[in-house]
Amino acid sequence: MIKMFRLAFLAPEFIPTWGGVGIYSVELIRELSKKKDLEIHVITPKRGKNYSKKRVLRYFDDKINIHNVSTANDTFFYNFKFQLALVKEFPKLHNKYRFDLVHSANLVHMPDIFLKLFGQLDIPTVCTIHTTIDSQSRLYGKKKLKLIKNREKVEILSRLTYPYINYMQKQNIKRTDRFIAVSEYTKNLVPGLKNCRVIHNGVDLKKFQKDSNDVLDFLDDIKMPKVLFAGRLLSMKGLDTYIRSIRRILKRKKAYFIFAGTGDVKKWERRLRGVLKKYYRFLGYVRHTDMPALYRKSDIFVLPSLTESFPLTVLEAMASKTPVIATDVGGIPEIISHEKNGILVKPLCHKGLADSILRLLDDLKLRKNISNNGFETVNDNFTTNKMADKTYEVYEEMLN
Repeated sequence: MIKMFRLAFLAPEFIPTWGGVGIYSVELIRELSKKKDLEIHVITPKRGKNYSKKRVLRYFDDKINIHNVSTANDTFFYNFKFQLALVKEFPKLHNKYRFDLVHSANLVHMPDIFLKLFGQLDIPTVCTIHTTIDSQSRLYGKKKLKLIKNREKVEILSRLTYPYINYMQKQNIKRTDRFIAVSEYTKNLVPGLKNCRVIHNGVDLKKFQKDSNDVLDFLDDIKMPKVLFAGRLLSMKGLDTYIRSIRRILKRKKAYFIFAGTGDVKKWERRLRGVLKKYYRFLGYVRHTDMPALYRKSDIFVLPSLTESFPLTVLEAMASKTPVIATDVGGIPEIISHEKNGILVKPLCHKGLADSILRLLDDLKLRKNISNNGFETVNDNFTTNKMADKTYEVYEEMLN
């Protein structure tokens, strides 16, 4: 057994969280910070004008160390700045603290790639695989997706820079000692990958049992059933299909559709042209601490994505006892058993999605059964403490 060790956790996304990788990083570190023999150093960009390191540390009960080595004000180029900043700042931090292990939070971000290429890492490295640039590029290259005109800038940039990022990702894989995949699906994205353990994402059940939030109390005044989508407003999230399904649903039943997430709201509002605004609302960025109340105020959660690795939003909705409808893609079938703890639909099928939403809205008994089974699924399999314990086991194996 190891007595005490220092972990350098490289987190391109941290607090404030704005994506799944950020939430994964925050929740994992929060649980790991409870380990008495682990000294955690999170190395991350400083995001936003109102960023406060003191507030961030308070969230972790001052049990971790945070080192801001760059700034982040966008959703694409900030990562390259972070990679370059690490080349300069990581050796200084390593000389001061003598880290025993480096954990890179996301393979696609590959924050330590230049450290590896320049031979600046002489300690064991582990990397979490949420997706690969190759799988994203194949998605954008599909004929059906070429018809979608509502791509965000970050999606276009990812496609244009694919050859460079794909090459660098392959170099990163060669130079990484161990891997953690968030699902069997993501593990299989890298054929022949060795030294990889599947550790599913997890959520903190206690957080998602809160009943009220003053910021979202306006939703209580809406008497229509509420259908929630939470995620970045990207074409790969299946929003074109979802909007077509909304039009179909409103011809048969009144409902209120909530969009929670960052992106080009005006662009997607144009796609909803002709739909009265009393039937939908874009909330923009919603703090992760406010999400439990939003899930619980919603009657159904919908994730119509074209690809997903192991979506935390599905787990969070289940933990909130909100029934889930999601596409049968990626790692989602590792969570949802059709008609037992959720509803699976085919991607890019607006009729099937609309019919499933209408079915749940009309069948209260089915909603309750799915809600209860979904909660039990998360409680039994997908909690943050299970995720952290298994991750800690990987650290121990590497250091022993």
